[in-house]
Amino acid sequence: MPVPIEDRLAEKGWSRDEIMKAANILHGKDDPGKIYFQKQMNPVVYWLTLIISIVANMVVSVVLIPFLLTVKDALTLYFIIGLLALTFGFFFNLLLTDIENVDPKHHVIAGVFIPALAVINIFIVINVTSVLDKVLLGGQLTQNAFVIAIVYVVAFIAPYLVNKIIDRMQTRKTAQTL
Repeated sequence: MPVPIEDRLAEKGWSRDEIMKAANILHGKDDPGKIYFQKQMNPVVYWLTLIISIVANMVVSVVLIPFLLTVKDALTLYFIIGLLALTFGFFFNLLLTDIENVDPKHHVIAGVFIPALAVINIFIVINVTSVLDKVLLGGQLTQNAFVIAIVYVVAFIAPYLVNKIIDRMQTRKTAQTL
């Protein structure tokens, strides 16, 4: 069980007034046992980040169309799709972690909204590619749309999930050392 910071400061010889002043600075009003630093973030930055993520997702989706039309080997196609999705997933994760001062509700919104939009985009791209394939190439497209979507979504979400797992492990380790 971690020792409260007030007790640790007292052990180091701090006066009661110094401990109370430090505790008031460190502790929030809602949860007096939790240490936090509150920063206000402009909502415009948050929504602009979401819009950038949406646009980048659409760009990645459009970039996939030529690959879907030309690459005939399924494993090569899945590798390319996974690589593009992983790259965009890292970009998305970077944006989310850079706006870390947002309350958890907004992280959940972004963490659910953007991947859901990615799924919708990939299905739209697959349908557009299918139509283009029929018009331009006479219907030679043989890849499974469901597998393509699964590969894209798993690779896209992987960096975010890995980051969350690492954060949880570090939080537990930090809580144990306090």
